[in-house]
Amino acid sequence: MASSETRFVGALNAELHALGRTGHRRRFLPGEVIFSAGDPGDGFYLVESGRVQISVVVGSGETRVLATIGPGDFFGEMAVLDDAPRSATAKAEEETETYFLARAELLGLLERRPQFALNLISEFSQRMRALNQKYADEILQAERLAVIGRFAGTIVHDFKNPLQVIGLAAELACSDHTAPPMRAKAADRIARQVERMTNMLQELIEFTKPSGQQRLLA
Repeated sequence: MASSETRFVGALNAELHALGRTGHRRRFLPGEVIFSAGDPGDGFYLVESGRVQISVVVGSGETRVLATIGPGDFFGEMAVLDDAPRSATAKAEEETETYFLARAELLGLLERRPQFALNLISEFSQRMRALNQKYADEILQAERLAVIGRFAGTIVHDFKNPLQVIGLAAELACSDHTAPPMRAKAADRIARQVERMTNMLQELIEFTKPSGQQRLLA
């Protein structure tokens, strides 16, 4: 069964061919920037072949990949519909061929074909839900890592007392002047402190195990 993206793209391709828009094919070389963040939202792209990387620059100046677009998928629609500058950068990962539909043509297409508009709205909704889920997972992971950091710091601090006990008991057990009953008592204290430290480490291991994906309902 065809995916929603495939059905949607098929309709768009049919419409483009019906309009005779073959002159709107655009080819890009590997690494070529298709558009940059801040550029005008002048059109909408449908990938015929190749792959396109969508990325943004975050506050620290780091480039962050949001998505990779392959054949049969599309990109650049939000800025077109918002009539706003591009919010991300699109770059060809490999040799890529696209169909390009200018903003006025896309809006005219949506006006003439209500079902096409509904398909587009449905696709936007799915993409926004997926994006919400992605960032919700990242936020949960960041919070989890912060808790793990605090937890690890606490464990390191709590290790000081058992280590001191183990050190004193080991010194006592190794002394030539220690009586056998005291040696046995020192060995017992070492074993108990080792068990205590093992339990603390096990708690940390259990806490850091993946607990499955959290689902965001929106």
